[in-house]
Amino acid sequence: MKLSADDLLVIMHLTRERTLENAALALGKDTSSVFRGIKRIEAKVGEPLFTRSRAGFKPLPLGLALCEQAEQIHAGLSAADALLGSEEVGLSGPLRVTTTDLLLQSVIHPHLAAFRDAHPNLQLEFNVTNNFENLSERRYDVALRPTSQPPEDMIGLRLGTIDYKLVAAPRYLDALGDGLPDFQELTWLIPGDSLQAHPATEWFREKVPSPASMLRYDSMAMLAGGIRSGLGVGILPDIPTLLDGLRNVGEQPAIYQTDLWLLYHPSNRGNPRITAFDGFVRGALAA
Repeated sequence: MKLSADDLLVIMHLTRERTLENAALALGKDTSSVFRGIKRIEAKVGEPLFTRSRAGFKPLPLGLALCEQAEQIHAGLSAADALLGSEEVGLSGPLRVTTTDLLLQSVIHPHLAAFRDAHPNLQLEFNVTNNFENLSERRYDVALRPTSQPPEDMIGLRLGTIDYKLVAAPRYLDALGDGLPDFQELTWLIPGDSLQAHPATEWFREKVPSPASMLRYDSMAMLAGGIRSGLGVGILPDIPTLLDGLRNVGEQPAIYQTDLWLLYHPSNRGNPRITAFDGFVRGALAA
């Protein structure tokens, strides 16, 4: 056989990690060993398996096909360890997560300490953005996103549905006196120019065409902080840690809904770090 199981695992980790440094960390080897290993493997095969650039290693079609075979070997080895009762050695290596500021603040951070205690060797990197393109470019491993239209080149897990509610701090509502004024008379906290695609923006334009007063934020976390400070009303996802202490405005139980997705690149299928992070997020949402 031209390739060994170890050769295939090198291909798999370099496909997943994109850099020699991260692949070496996942394999428990040094960077130079992985570099020499992939050169030796490509010499065995007789053609390149990756393209090299400043962004890292990008697998060519044959490299992706070999990575799929390696994932089967990796899954088989994991299953064999489970049958033999092998002691869990824990997860290690990098996990690059891209998500929104609100989800990082209200879902991930409140429960992150327990996840870190369970996986102390996992190196977490968080990126806060409202865009998907970085995931497509493989700069990040997994995305936690509220969206009704996940990118077609990603695969993932639908974690549930999020209701969005119109809320305000009690002191702001109490200052209005009895009865709720017309929407036009309220002070509104709304997404700014960089968040024009946010569903709250479309709802606001339709329902409140001429507000008397409004504040714009390019960060949904800062917008939530403004609502909590009693500055006005706004739309936030119905996440208990986020809405704690706030009150619904009016009778609407939900303004609109979106799905919540955990998304990743197809080459990361079966990645145990992503599987562990998925379980963590599901537990955090259920808490």
